[in-house]
Amino acid sequence: MNTLTLHALDEALAKQLKAHAKAENKSLNQTAKELLAAALGLAPARRSNRREEFAPLCGCWTEEEARRFDQDVACFAEIDKDLWK
Repeated sequence: MNTLTLHALDEALAKQLKAHAKAENKSLNQTAKELLAAALGLAPARRSNRREEFAPLCGCWTEEEARRFDQDVACFAEIDKDLWK
């Protein structure tokens, strides 16, 4: 196993690395190894959560809004047997 020491990281890079590690609840070492492996094509890149990716474009309903929508469209699931004769 090799050891690598990075010297003189600029402040922005160090800050981003720390924030990424904290968001992933991982150590700086583990985060740096995963990012390097992904950048070099040695590990599959993490897929983002598709729902989170599109949420700003589509929005998200609250549970109450979803419940009201389901109630409002429930009548479309009913079949009028007289129309199908």
